[in-house]
Amino acid sequence: MNTAARILVVDDEIVVCKSCEKILQRQGHEVVWALSGKEGLQRVREGPFDVVFTDLKMADVGGMEILQAIREEHPDIAVIIITGYATVAAAVETMRLGAYDFLPKPFTPAELLGALDRALKKRSLQLESRQLAEEARITPNFCSIIGHSPKMLEVFRLIEKVATTDSTVLLIGESGTGKELVARAIHERSPRRGQPFVAVDCGVLSKELLSSELFGHVKGAFTGAVAAKKGLFEVADGGTVFLDEIGNIDLEIQVKLLRFLQEREFLPVGGVEARRVNVRLVFATNRDLKQMVEQGHFRDDLYYRLLVFPIRLPPLRERREDIPTLAYHFLKSAVARTGKRVQRFDNEVLDQLVRHDWPGNVRQLENTIERLVILAEGQTVEARHPALCFYETRVAGTLGVPTDSQQLKALKKEARETAVAEIERQFLLEALRRNNWNVTRAARDVDMQRTNFQALMRKYGLSRRRYAAGQEKPTP
Repeated sequence: MNTAARILVVDDEIVVCKSCEKILQRQGHEVVWALSGKEGLQRVREGPFDVVFTDLKMADVGGMEILQAIREEHPDIAVIIITGYATVAAAVETMRLGAYDFLPKPFTPAELLGALDRALKKRSLQLESRQLAEEARITPNFCSIIGHSPKMLEVFRLIEKVATTDSTVLLIGESGTGKELVARAIHERSPRRGQPFVAVDCGVLSKELLSSELFGHVKGAFTGAVAAKKGLFEVADGGTVFLDEIGNIDLEIQVKLLRFLQEREFLPVGGVEARRVNVRLVFATNRDLKQMVEQGHFRDDLYYRLLVFPIRLPPLRERREDIPTLAYHFLKSAVARTGKRVQRFDNEVLDQLVRHDWPGNVRQLENTIERLVILAEGQTVEARHPALCFYETRVAGTLGVPTDSQQLKALKKEARETAVAEIERQFLLEALRRNNWNVTRAARDVDMQRTNFQALMRKYGLSRRRYAAGQEKPTP
């Protein structure tokens, strides 16, 4: 990275301090050095610093103590351990305690600058992640709808425009895009906000039951109708009725809805006297109603009645910039429900969340975040099983059956990616376990270049650090 940083070098060898100072200053960085651990801690307290290079073993205060003090008092500082006592065990322990990198002596200028560059990049991502977490805590939402992308801002604008009217609204969007939230927002922003809001899922009720639920019935209208019952249109009088999955209703119910939209009156099941109510109707669908009209499955006159004010809700893959904020919002909710002490996402996790296509949209993201929070070992959600979480959430049925070719295509793509990801991950784990987590031997064992093997390890969050912490156990 080209950004100048303020760097502290702590080492009891003055030649190391001066050498680091010379190399780092050539790159435009400001360098301060200390010849003892005690002096180094004092410099840290005087601060501020972006990065601290500290020797592991010094006479008074060692690098581990400095690392722990910085983690507790100045968690934004990136710490890199430098030492002439380089062992795998020492490297693993420092990384487990929170060091950004481990630099064995002697090191070249390129190795020093490489360690600094990696630390600055990682620090920048962590600061960005922390900022997103803070924004998620303080960012106001629009009637419980979270989003700052251009497409969501346009949705908010349309809600504001139509809310003050009594016009019929049609919400168009895939499953999980938040259609009921938008319907509620329209109601809450309207003059009807103090009156009932009634939501009906038309996709789960039979023709007979839906007709009775919406319009009510008179006594004796059918077997079991021992008393008259008000329908939801009457219950919501003065308020708003939200009819979800309108594309699933029977043609006979479509006729009744059309009559209500035209005359503002209806007949209860078994009744002969029309009733009038004052309700605002908001419809929603995840299907192509125009295509259904062409196929004879949806009345064209009703279709055009619904098109007074359509609002399209974008799928999550079309507003990826909203995913980090949504993720932190759902993390906060999941923590409250589960009692876990999770505070943040590892940057690899956030990156995978943003890159995922989310065929189940916001609902799938919310379920996945809760699962990741439950799996988290500490305060950070780490990139351990993200692909598996996506797969298991999908298999659990949160996405339902795809309703159009676009959703089917997205689901098939996700299934392929998930299967390949899990096979690759298990392939790496088995190779590492067979070779007691020696990366060089594991790569040779499976006939791969070490660099390619390590790249796959990073992709799936597999590291010696997790092995040392007991998250992945070696074979005996």
